[in-house]
Amino acid sequence: GTINADNLTRVAIDEKEFLKNRVEFGDIFFTRSSLVKEGIAYSNVNLNDAEDLTFDGHLIRMRPKNEKCSPVFLYYNFATSNARIQFIQRGKTTTMTTIGQEDIATVEIILPTLPEQKKIASFITAIDKKISELKQKKNLLEQYKKGVMQKIFSQELRFKDDKGKDFPKWEKKKLGDVAEVKRGAASQHLKYVSNETKGIRLLRINDFLNNDAVYVEDTADIKRFRVKTNDLLIAGTGATAGIIFIVPEKFNNMSFSYNAPRIRVTNAYHTFIYYYLKSDIILQEQQRLFVGNAQPFLDTDSMRGFKINLPSLPEQIKIANIISSIEAKINCTQMQIEKTEEYKKGLLQNMFC
Repeated sequence: GTINADNLTRVAIDEKEFLKNRVEFGDIFFTRSSLVKEGIAYSNVNLNDAEDLTFDGHLIRMRPKNEKCSPVFLYYNFATSNARIQFIQRGKTTTMTTIGQEDIATVEIILPTLPEQKKIASFITAIDKKISELKQKKNLLEQYKKGVMQKIFSQELRFKDDKGKDFPKWEKKKLGDVAEVKRGAASQHLKYVSNETKGIRLLRINDFLNNDAVYVEDTADIKRFRVKTNDLLIAGTGATAGIIFIVPEKFNNMSFSYNAPRIRVTNAYHTFIYYYLKSDIILQEQQRLFVGNAQPFLDTDSMRGFKINLPSLPEQIKIANIISSIEAKINCTQMQIEKTEEYKKGLLQNMFC
């Protein structure tokens, strides 16, 4: 994107060296190297009026030769798949992929008249501004949701019932009092198969992160490990330990793995328990309960022992609905971001092809 001078590191530099590498308004910079070839030659543009900016040897600078080129138009041009393909083709790979300034100089681009360049650049800049505003909105909503959850679960924020009366006092419980916690099928129970016609899907935390499906033979043993809609699955081990998901209807009756223990809520509202388990109160408790040196691990006894302050069922439902409504706004904003980014991508391709 555009360079934000406020976020740059300040360095002491020799005046002669500074003048040689002084950054001017409209300079475009490219990344010189990357661990993966697709990462080379990503660009940004300097639209700051600051006169004390310099750059280091990890970047390649392009300076438009004359005023017939709009720097912003060039920047957007370099983000198209047409330009990206050319950059990647010119990359040279050893341990890392690198690109030289001569390689960048030979990339072919489409260059309309300056008035059209400015019009295109202005239009796409407006789309970028919209994306930035949506991302800021999403960030503020996420902060708001976190603050509301902290106040609710610490009981700093309480609600009234439909008649305007206080809800009953919360009861001290353990997760094991309101839910069954069970580990899934371990490796000795699993025989992997190629697709769903030959077996049943095995749910892992990975399935909720990227929907990367795996299937196992549907044996009598595996039938003991099934999920129902609205069960909770928690990551029991690894870098994602503690992450939790609600089982959607599309996953109903599928099997689940050992590293994704099932929490089946029996004496509470499942969505309330889901949010409670995502609260800072439980996250802090989890950190104390992680066992093992190699990687975090939560055993089922520890999970059953999670301390929970449980409101009455009507208040549980009210709390869950309030948090769900904030989440719905966050999800809606994320969809707007994705649609706007997709629109921008299509626009770039159509304009510069």
